[in-house]
Amino acid sequence: MVFLLWTQVSLWGQAIEIDAAGDPLNEVLMALARDQGIQLSFDDQLLSAYPVTVRQSFQNPDDAIAFLIKDLPLEYRKIGQVFTIYPHETEIQPKTYLLSGRVVDAKTEEVLPYSHILVNQSGVITDFNGNFSFVSGDSVFQLSISYLGYYIKDTTLSAGTQYTLALTPSLIGLREVVIKGSLVERSGQQGEDAGTIRLNHKIAYRLPGNGDDAVFNFLRLQPGILAAGERSSELIIWGSYSGHSKIMFDGFTIFGLKNFNDNISFVNPYLAKDIKVLKGGFSSDYDNRVGGIVDISGINGSTLKPSINLNINNMTANGMASIPIAERSAITFAYRQTYYNLYDAEDLNIVSRTRGRGGSGQADVNVYPDYGFRDVNLKYAGATESGDNYFISLYEGRDKFSYTVDQERNMAEINFESEEKNRQLGGTAFLGKTWKNGWNSHFSLSASGLERDMYEKQLITRNSGNWIIADGEEFFYNSILDLTLKNKNHIPLTEKQSLEAGWNYTHEATEFGEGVHEDSLGISHKDSHRIGLFVQDEIRLSKGLAIRPGLRVDYSFFLKKAYLQPRIQASLDLTDRWRLNAAAGMYNQFVSETSVVDELGNYKYYWALSDNVALPVLKAAHLVGGVNYHTPGFSLGLEGFYKMTDGISRYSWVLGSLEVAQGNARTYGMDVLLKKYFKKHEAWASYTLSKTEEHFNSMPFDVYRDAPQDQRHEVKGALLLNFKPFFFSANYVYGSGFISPLSTLSNVEERYPYNRLDVAFIYRHSIKGYHIEAGFSILNLLNYENIKDSNVVRIPDSVSSTISIHAEAVPFTPTLYLNLSF
Repeated sequence: MVFLLWTQVSLWGQAIEIDAAGDPLNEVLMALARDQGIQLSFDDQLLSAYPVTVRQSFQNPDDAIAFLIKDLPLEYRKIGQVFTIYPHETEIQPKTYLLSGRVVDAKTEEVLPYSHILVNQSGVITDFNGNFSFVSGDSVFQLSISYLGYYIKDTTLSAGTQYTLALTPSLIGLREVVIKGSLVERSGQQGEDAGTIRLNHKIAYRLPGNGDDAVFNFLRLQPGILAAGERSSELIIWGSYSGHSKIMFDGFTIFGLKNFNDNISFVNPYLAKDIKVLKGGFSSDYDNRVGGIVDISGINGSTLKPSINLNINNMTANGMASIPIAERSAITFAYRQTYYNLYDAEDLNIVSRTRGRGGSGQADVNVYPDYGFRDVNLKYAGATESGDNYFISLYEGRDKFSYTVDQERNMAEINFESEEKNRQLGGTAFLGKTWKNGWNSHFSLSASGLERDMYEKQLITRNSGNWIIADGEEFFYNSILDLTLKNKNHIPLTEKQSLEAGWNYTHEATEFGEGVHEDSLGISHKDSHRIGLFVQDEIRLSKGLAIRPGLRVDYSFFLKKAYLQPRIQASLDLTDRWRLNAAAGMYNQFVSETSVVDELGNYKYYWALSDNVALPVLKAAHLVGGVNYHTPGFSLGLEGFYKMTDGISRYSWVLGSLEVAQGNARTYGMDVLLKKYFKKHEAWASYTLSKTEEHFNSMPFDVYRDAPQDQRHEVKGALLLNFKPFFFSANYVYGSGFISPLSTLSNVEERYPYNRLDVAFIYRHSIKGYHIEAGFSILNLLNYENIKDSNVVRIPDSVSSTISIHAEAVPFTPTLYLNLSF
């Protein structure tokens, strides 16, 4: 029964009191309409199903009606003088469909990381293990999958998970079947993102060399990577300083052996699967470098059948074996080692320099060098029945270089000994999982370390009077350890948006010692702990426009400070052939490979933790922009860059005391790359115009000078001809010159142009699964005398002069190699 009371309140006007106990809502509303004289419109049968229990007063009918239906699936609207009550319409959420899987090699089932997939006209890229996921409002997916050196695969799939998409490599011989179709660029791609190059490692074997330095040879021919100076232990990318760029293999850092000989790459070429070069403006999931990144993915090994590869050349023996374990995993082992002393006395160039006058001349000094190198890789990788990927990748490398000088010169007896030993360790344990909701998650634990021991002993005396010019021993030790636990997640949100987010924990430790006795180096130890959070959103605003804003935050417990690093990338397809890219970001680096310069101009580099006192945390700003043009047989890329780096430190011995200078550097310039494909052949040429300047607090205010690694012009070219089974290739590098390490003691900065032409001839033959490859190449065909910008040591031979000993750049060098695989 409904009791509706109407009372007159003198001060407040009319009040409405409703007292109902389980009465149907339609009856309560009808009584309200009758007593208040209002008009109502509603579905009587619908409202009779809702019992109402209420005892409350209201100021007006609007408040009463709103209260009565507030917890019910009803809404009301006043249309004129009529209160209309109607059911609330629940918004129907559009149904989405999930597609996920991975991309593999059709011949070996090797996963193909960072493959490009066009899904329903939206682009996605697979992750480190070839996995992808995509959501759409359509249950039918049109796919076009591409990867460097593979034929494009077009297919149609229905919604589902755990798809395996196999691509056919272009560099295999097929007699029974002729495959026709479009092909992704063979040697590499530029223009995918700003500052990014993707390289096809299989092309590297066709370049001149001995078959063992394929990775380094290929990288040095790319625009923006310094080739002049012939550094093999690290890469100078867009004018970056030593230690500012990072080389990664399977997720762990390669700090770099000394690699005194340029014919040995820092990564075994048998193991390289994907090579990604990030010259600048890279995304928020990369950390702890202010220069560039070279991210190399290693092979997982064949799960179909055992395979063996053997290579022998003038300098090293290299072997790799892969054996399937069960049905979905394989173990891979690789080993390289020099089998004789690589250096002859003629390989060391002796230059006399009179301090303060800049004079120079050749000198006859007896030098006795010795060099040895070896490294080993072990990897176990596989996949579960549900499609999850895992691997454990381990690495160790060692090298040792020593030489002695024993000579009488300038009426002085010179006895000098030098030895350097390096040991690199690294490893990663990785798990990649695709969840039922389409998320891809990576979990990895990686460790990497470098130990460096150096020893020098010199005794230089005058023949008359036994006057000692220099006498002493010096021991030097440095080590660095990096331990990182990382999680990364790819989250497909809609057809137009996906998110990447994750975290990492990093522990770093460094040790440094220097002294006159090996037992009393006085080694100092520092360590730090750091956590990082990163997120990057990819928004595809239209078919051709995508922006990727990101943010990285690193908190150092050692420095008790957080570092925010916003980053953004954008791409715009003007047409099917023209593409614009841009990127900007802030970057921090918490370890530095700083230098100590003695009074003779000798450099020693060592790794140290930034403490924001003597060694500030490095900070860099990157700006990158470019335009790219692509057709099936031709591509053109133009890219400009600007980098500003703060916190550079340099130690110098001056008049017996150690002084530290701090400063900043700026690098700016552009890269131009042209590629042409004709039939089975390929050619490319590049030009880099750049300028790297530095300013330290020991210099006049606002005065910048050219940095040691500065080089204004560098031109590169390569030609690869395929007359199967015969292959011919040639590459050429010209550099306008950088400041010679032999001129640092003079007032004049000498620059020497760099020229090097290499050629190669390769023959391949296959017999019933056995593959034979023989190669002959000549490095520096024109025997141009180039200057090498590292490995320089100066020792005094009198009061007023020194001699400089350094390994000369590659001279005219014929090389042979034989490669067997089955």
